[in-house]
Amino acid sequence: MKQIIKPMAILGIICIVCSGLLGVVESVTREPIRVQAEATATAGMKKVAPEAASFEAIEIAADENYDGIGVKTANVALDASGETIGYVVEVLPSGFGGTIDLMVGVDNEGVVTGISVLSLSESPGLGANAKEEWFQEQFVGVTAPVAVTKDGGQIEAITSSTITSRAVSDGVTAAINWAAENAGGAN
Repeated sequence: MKQIIKPMAILGIICIVCSGLLGVVESVTREPIRVQAEATATAGMKKVAPEAASFEAIEIAADENYDGIGVKTANVALDASGETIGYVVEVLPSGFGGTIDLMVGVDNEGVVTGISVLSLSESPGLGANAKEEWFQEQFVGVTAPVAVTKDGGQIEAITSSTITSRAVSDGVTAAINWAAENAGGAN
């Protein structure tokens, strides 16, 4: 019986020590991880709203949806004097390979100031090209509705990736419309 209890006790002590160490590591790294995530988010917002000096979060419902596209986050873009110069809306359109996490900057007139594809699970070399600068730069200066040229719009679709290109275009349109309706942006 002692032969069973001793290894169990040792294993139990090892588990308790490891759990304690894991808790300490988590508490030590929590704040640096939060700060880094915040810095990354701010850099992403600055990319799509380059004229903004700061950003202020807008509270949205967890299941917020606009034009059938999920709205993940929204922020007011402020200039150095604190005046609203636009909005940054993170939307989740559905592409060919799954959900595309897309950040869109929109000025007060409903004109896109920039977009950034934060994440996607599209085919490498095809839909994944939505992360390329040449594709994203096409959206700067456009207003709703945004569509690919195949659908009569102004955006050149990615070769062999019309579904992804349409999804990004629909996401940008949803962000513009969301800003116009919920945050006071023009349409």
